[in-house]
Order: sequence, then C-alpha cells, then structure tokens
Amino acid sequence: SVIQRYLFIKDGILMKANRVLRSASQLSSAEYIADRVKIAYQSLGSDDIPELESLYAEDVHFEDPARALQGRRPLMDHFASLFENLESCSFKFHQVLINETDIFMSWTMFVAHPKLRNGATIRVEGCSLFRTRHGRIYYHRDYYDLGEMVYEQLPAIGLFINKIRQRLGR
Repeated sequence: SVIQRYLFIKDGILMKANRVLRSASQLSSAEYIADRVKIAYQSLGSDDIPELESLYAEDVHFEDPARALQGRRPLMDHFASLFENLESCSFKFHQVLINETDIFMSWTMFVAHPKLRNGATIRVEGCSLFRTRHGRIYYHRDYYDLGEMVYEQLPAIGLFINKIRQRLGR
C-alpha cells in the first residue's frame, strides 16, 4: 500500500540520517579515540608531541607506577623529557575493550634507552585505562611492572632482583 511504502521510505531516510549522525559523532566516541591512541602510540618520539597533545583534555590526570601528573602541559612536558633520552619507543596493542566513555588496552611496549641494557630494546607488558569526555582523554592510568622496565635492566640491581625472583619462585 502507499502508506506502507511511505513508512518504509520514511524509516529508510531516518536510518540513513542516524548513520550520518553516528559518523559525525564518531569524532568524539571512545572507539575513535582508541584508534587515535593506537596510531599515536605505535611509534613515539619528540615529533609526536602535537599528536599526543590533541588526544588529551586540558585537565587530564595521568598516572603510572612512577608518577602522577595533573594537566595537559605537565604531561606533554613529561613526554618531551622522556623522548629526549629514548632511542626508540613503540607499542603493540593486543586487546582493546571499549564502552561509551572508557577504553582499556593491553599492550607490549618496546623501549630502548641508552642507560638500560646498553641501549638494547626492552619488552614490557602492560595495560592502560583511558576515560574520555567530549572527544578527549581526561584520565590515563598505565599499569606495568616498573621493576621489569627499569630496575631489572640495571646491572647490579638487576642481578639482585632476579635472584630474589628466583628464590620466590621455588
């Protein structure tokens, strides 16, 4: 009938309009931000500061096993100081869980620093929790073993920590 056809066409138009609205809103969706994080953190260096800065809200809270920072400027300053001394840093992302505003990512970080293991690449397993609002990250928490990343890589301390781990494993 004409009414059914009209309703079908009307519903078809609404469905298309909804798809367009979803596409436009993807710019602030957690899924879109997760994709941007994966791209930005794939390989890091001092040239990547502007891309990283665009991910974060002005009032971002960042925390990892070594520090806690409040604000985008202190976080970017921290990244800049890290990148000055790094030979390389990249991430391989494994599992990504996303809801409307939160992102959880498990990853492996590959980092080379001249003062750790004579600049050899260190592999560190970890994960991150990101909370988003209005298309930006306002909370970023990294979880990883700081001992695995730093202390075990130092000659004297590393031997001591490895001996303790061996004894605990018996």
